[in-house]
Amino acid sequence: MFTNKIKEKWWIITLFSIFIFSFILDMYVLTRYNLSYGMDGPFYDLQVLNILKTGLPASNDPPLVYYILTPFVLVSGNSFFGIKIGMALVGSLMAFPAFLLTEMFSEKIDIESKIPALLSAFLITVNTFYFQMIGDFMQNLVGVFFLLLLIYFAVKWLENPKEWKKYGTLAITIFLCNIFTHIYTGILAVILFISLLLFNLVLISYKTGKVEMKGLKILGIVSILVIGGLAVLFAVYPYMFSKFATVISFLNNSSTSSSNLAGGNFVNPIIFLTVPFILGVLATIYVLYNGIKEKIDLKRRIIGGSTLLAWVYLVMTVVLISLAVAPSIDSQYKSRFIELAFVPIALMVPLGLKFIENWFSKRYPSKRRLKLGLISLIAVLFAISSFYTATGEFSSMGPSINSDQYNNMVSLKENLTSNNIDTNGVILVNDYHTGYWVEYVLGMQVETGNLSEIQKEYPNRTVYAVTLTQNSQSQLKGNSEYSWNPLLPYSFPLGGWNFGNSFNSTDGQKQFSQNMSGSPPGDLGNATGQNRSGTPPNGLGIRGQNNGNSPFNVTGAGLNNDGGGGNDPGNGGSSAGMSDQSLNQIISNYGTLIFSGSNFKIYKIS
Repeated sequence: MFTNKIKEKWWIITLFSIFIFSFILDMYVLTRYNLSYGMDGPFYDLQVLNILKTGLPASNDPPLVYYILTPFVLVSGNSFFGIKIGMALVGSLMAFPAFLLTEMFSEKIDIESKIPALLSAFLITVNTFYFQMIGDFMQNLVGVFFLLLLIYFAVKWLENPKEWKKYGTLAITIFLCNIFTHIYTGILAVILFISLLLFNLVLISYKTGKVEMKGLKILGIVSILVIGGLAVLFAVYPYMFSKFATVISFLNNSSTSSSNLAGGNFVNPIIFLTVPFILGVLATIYVLYNGIKEKIDLKRRIIGGSTLLAWVYLVMTVVLISLAVAPSIDSQYKSRFIELAFVPIALMVPLGLKFIENWFSKRYPSKRRLKLGLISLIAVLFAISSFYTATGEFSSMGPSINSDQYNNMVSLKENLTSNNIDTNGVILVNDYHTGYWVEYVLGMQVETGNLSEIQKEYPNRTVYAVTLTQNSQSQLKGNSEYSWNPLLPYSFPLGGWNFGNSFNSTDGQKQFSQNMSGSPPGDLGNATGQNRSGTPPNGLGIRGQNNGNSPFNVTGAGLNNDGGGGNDPGNGGSSAGMSDQSLNQIISNYGTLIFSGSNFKIYKIS
């Protein structure tokens, strides 16, 4: 009896195995070094620790991710480790909605096998772009999780309108979660949700010859919620105005610059040009075409879930490909959209596999074992390809500073007074990413930008400057080459061509010169990420320019206050900063060295 149940429910065991495998793999990769990963380093740690102290994050970003990660930090007692557990769990949980979404097509395609849906669960959680996000773009990855849930519950709502209290409430709640997670995935959620509701309304009205009033009401309610949600977001976080404008326009003055042209617009969408993905797109179009042709029950006035899902998949694919090839979008923004490509690839490739299975079943109905063997072989090959490519990303993941630099700051933190450092002073840094580490460990206010303005704003406070040499090639986001193979959904080292990713700044992979084996002081009783006043810090903001003749007039194209955003000035903060040369000039002219460590120095400016 027990053995028979296992045989019947083998797919449940396999699905949970994929989830567990993904979680363990994430934790293995994220705990190779104890410090926070990515260019933004302890940005998330600062927000979570600030929530634990004041109830509010210290960033102008949508705050939901920080509140989600807070319980993990609270339970673990360590912000570095707690955030990694939270992200690994959220990321690996994506296996379940991916499986359920793919299973929605089974009845339409008349396939009982769970193998394609299991493949979808694996591809969504184990791929190179997923690991790029969990290392650098954590807010975006959480946004993808909510996006999958939104698609699932929105489709279930429209195909089961009588159960609106369950599916409708969940869909709208998750939709609002998307908006308050990240601006990019939030706007993508708005596009997909509104397009789904419009498609449902127009198709039912066309087939019945009457305007679908229920669908019109739903569209109106969702539109009000969109406007209301964005209004609250903009009211609480005014900086969202400029970020929203960036997402809408995607126009900036670098559209013809070398940064846009260097990588070539053809390189980015090459990941979509594979036989499995194209077959999945064709399968999706087929489902949509048949769904549009079908007659609907005039009493129920409902469109099938698989038809609605096919529409959402195609809209998502068109949007992401369009953003990847649009010549007016800077390559820094394109990197975000091309990394989101793993979502349609993971969801649509298994649909092509379903059609292969369906064709084989009709042509050779008696060859069931052969069919399952063939489909299983293809699925395993795709999974191995995805896993192998993901492992190539591991060596490029890690902290942007080494253990000696971190320990230097910890040592300085323990001896601020003996080093004649005023804890109420202001520390000037050359970029936001350096500032995050300095603020996290030292707990002092950190600023970038125009020194003369900083001195005017804080006339009675001592100004210091910090230089922190980051790891070699630390600005890379993944492998410098994409090994493209037309027969596999993700790259594979055999039988393909290598194309340089346009969003990688240099060749080669990031190397870490030190082993991050030291125990971080990121526990709840040590590094605070707070100003000494105990109030939420304002963050590292833009400083305007003073008279150009001022010796303190420091400007430059530094990096940004990017909540999980790397080099993207449109996400999480300004792009203001200063070059190393400008900061070094200030230090050489006005600075007095008061602390020197391994690639970490602090100077007193005034």
